[in-house]
Amino acid sequence: MTSQDAPKRTSCTRCQAKKVGCNRLEPRCSRCEAVGAQCIYLPRKARSKNRRGLHDKQILREVLRRLERLEDHCKIGQDADTRDVSRSMSVSSGDTDVNDSRSSTGPDLTNEGQSLIPNTPDVVHSMLNGINDDKDKLLLTSNVFCLLQHVKSQVYKNEACIKAIEAAMSEISRLENTQERDVLLPPQIPKDQAKKWVNLYYDSYQFEGFRIPLEKSFLLSVPDLLEIRHVHLDVTSRLIYYSVLLQGVLMDLDHTVQRGGIVKSLYRTSIELVPSWLDQVKDTPEDLFAAFLMISMALEGCNSELSWKIFCHACRIARALGYFSIDGNPKGPESHIRPAQESSEQKNEVEQNRMRFEFWHLLRTDCLFRLSFGKPAMLPEGSWAVNLPDPSITGVDDASTHFIQIHFLASMRLTLVVLKYLDFVNADSDQNAATYDSWMDDLIAEVEAILSNWNIEELMSTTKVLIDTWFCADILFTSYKTIIILCQAKKCNRDSAHLPRRTVDLARKSLKVFQSLMGSTVRSFWGISILLLHQFIFFFLLCLDMIDCQEPGNYEEGLALVRWVNELAVQAAENRPELGPITLVTRSMTAACEQVRLGR
Repeated sequence: MTSQDAPKRTSCTRCQAKKVGCNRLEPRCSRCEAVGAQCIYLPRKARSKNRRGLHDKQILREVLRRLERLEDHCKIGQDADTRDVSRSMSVSSGDTDVNDSRSSTGPDLTNEGQSLIPNTPDVVHSMLNGINDDKDKLLLTSNVFCLLQHVKSQVYKNEACIKAIEAAMSEISRLENTQERDVLLPPQIPKDQAKKWVNLYYDSYQFEGFRIPLEKSFLLSVPDLLEIRHVHLDVTSRLIYYSVLLQGVLMDLDHTVQRGGIVKSLYRTSIELVPSWLDQVKDTPEDLFAAFLMISMALEGCNSELSWKIFCHACRIARALGYFSIDGNPKGPESHIRPAQESSEQKNEVEQNRMRFEFWHLLRTDCLFRLSFGKPAMLPEGSWAVNLPDPSITGVDDASTHFIQIHFLASMRLTLVVLKYLDFVNADSDQNAATYDSWMDDLIAEVEAILSNWNIEELMSTTKVLIDTWFCADILFTSYKTIIILCQAKKCNRDSAHLPRRTVDLARKSLKVFQSLMGSTVRSFWGISILLLHQFIFFFLLCLDMIDCQEPGNYEEGLALVRWVNELAVQAAENRPELGPITLVTRSMTAACEQVRLGR
């Protein structure tokens, strides 16, 4: 069927979610075709008055019960025979109904002729109107206003907070005409140093769940190959190489290394390679791995739109390689997906577990884009049939992978909680406020159970290597943020002009843990993404509470934390001029908090 065939009777799920016109062409409508997005047409069907009721709640609770049993069977130190039992208790989309092709409640930031941030107060649009640079405008919508969607009612009701943001927007507009973009230079790294970082990456992080599809010997030869004029490395190999170097830099404990310029150069070189890579990307394991790396790299650069585009390609590649049908045939609208060239029966168990592990990472990333950036689901209901893997992948108890296993199990439980939240808020629910808030309280209790069951805070104090610390920090901060989002979503809090004390206390706690964690010089080079994706909401909540003067007794402690976050943002963006607008926002909010102190 070609694009000239008669259009279907309903718009595609992506256009429905974005509330824009769809020309309903096949195989993809014009809008999806223009951005290379997945285009799904669902048959028109009658909708019941209560589409997501008790039945779905029971299903999702059963999913969590299954995952809890998986955790019990996969407790660290257990033998492989017990893990075999856990695999029989895994889940797939065909019988869990945890995915939904509809978008989350957040704003959609793609620019296809409509407003960058629809359904937001007029004050936001007026703030952005003074900014001429589209890149700066998109940076702010993606990393400031979009993240603030969860607390917007309080922010936009506070005059001092609005003035602080307006001051930042005004400063950004003033600097746009004077700011010079520095010239990109390729990374100048001595060969012995580059090889050291490649070895450091392999020595510090070798796990079957994310095994690099390139030989270590090849990556070690790249520094020599780059010096040979007649050798041309393919873009995929270069992206993987530069990403491995970047990870090696961040893991290097040598304090004499001048990380700032190297990190900047590696990041920007990789991002500059992305357009040519996307022009020739293929359905190969190497390109899928490069996509995984560049999703994170783009988020590190606060380029959520580029990250989203790469994620869409990753989903397409994974689907073509059979990742969506490892444990059966999908039953939903994408049941026509091409199976892997080699059937799952022919793959060994380790390979199947590796593919399952990477698929569930895709599902978690899909959830991140839906919750944080308001994107539609790329892994819709019924489009996949993938069981949970054995977290060890190999079935062998390896102490070096314990934190990776814990991270996988805890993060999957968090993902399921967020999926339940997204499905619930997107459903046509006519439940009263008390029932709605009770449902939110149940979800909050599930997140708190994850923290207590794994004792994450204490666990983080036992880590000995940098990457294990990051695994624990990711669980901890994601849990805190999820609790705050759920708490703010409650109807009893959503329309209030003031923040609930529980939200503020948790924000302060998270920033204190973050400050303690980033005390090391090495960790300070983790980058700005850990601040924006994990702490920016907390920073804004604490600033808003201080401006409101709701709890004067904690003012000095809060001001010290706010100042520290601002200094960290400035430090992280020091060699990255494109991130300047973000630091202007943190600086303006910090100034607003200090002004309150002067007026007391």
